[in-house]
Amino acid sequence: PLCPAPTSTFLPGLVGWINRFFFWLLFNGKKENCNRSHKIFTYECRFKQHVQDWAIPREKTKEALLELKAMLEAHPKVVAHYPVEVRFSRGDDVLLSPCFQRDSCYMNIIMYRPYGKDVPRLDYWLAYETIMKKVGGRPHWAKAHNCTRKDFENMYPAFPKFCAIREKLDPSGMFLNAYLEKVFY
Repeated sequence: PLCPAPTSTFLPGLVGWINRFFFWLLFNGKKENCNRSHKIFTYECRFKQHVQDWAIPREKTKEALLELKAMLEAHPKVVAHYPVEVRFSRGDDVLLSPCFQRDSCYMNIIMYRPYGKDVPRLDYWLAYETIMKKVGGRPHWAKAHNCTRKDFENMYPAFPKFCAIREKLDPSGMFLNAYLEKVFY
């Protein structure tokens, strides 16, 4: 597929038009595609990117999408690259899984960085995180977020249990890095 990154990054005033064009291009008629996930959910974008991905309770999907749309419409100078990805997952019993004990919707936002050019994203990022926290979201562990231990204690019911297990198995903190210290301390 095409990637709008170069144009939208260097001419941010065109982002809205580019997003609408790609929406029309990809969704201008009914399409159905059924196959193995690795064959149809791939997207090769040759540009570096900033990504946030949060899992929210499945029943909050519509509310979160409408709130994100309303925020972008109320703040037209906030640049948001296409697309907002949405996918669903069943609940599980993994202590620090974003889907722990609940069926979830993952909502992913992206900001492309072609040719090493960074893009202004802080306003979009903070608004998105605020919405995700409001609807009970939990961030993807491998994606960008600003959460701290206090946030995780509120988001994950089994966080204290996991911390106790972690302390028992790694009492000297041998496996901690700067990121994990922010999470656990």
